[in-house]
Amino acid sequence: MHSFSQSAVTPSSDAYAIVTVRGDVDRDTAGRLWQYLGYLIVQGHHHIVLDLAGMVLIDSAGVNVITRASAWARQDGGDLLLRSASPSVVELLELAGLSHDQMTDPPPGD
Repeated sequence: MHSFSQSAVTPSSDAYAIVTVRGDVDRDTAGRLWQYLGYLIVQGHHHIVLDLAGMVLIDSAGVNVITRASAWARQDGGDLLLRSASPSVVELLELAGLSHDQMTDPPPGD
């Protein structure tokens, strides 16, 4: 098991908040990611990029958090994009209903 951490750069409420995820996102750590993403959304950050380059493993609990956070951000007029996801993670998230369009970098300058 790899330790889990996340950090964010939140320039302003109308720009993308960049959340870097490291380690495992599993049943033991998914709740922390959900709380973190929920906090950002409640604070007005409805455009979020999850940088998954440092993510080692994701299970169904982690997939659930990402799909729920994506739906919440869209409901509030925003979006959740994924950056640097491995091919196996992309496949899992597409099976869970996220579109391939969400797995790109944000527009330049954001």
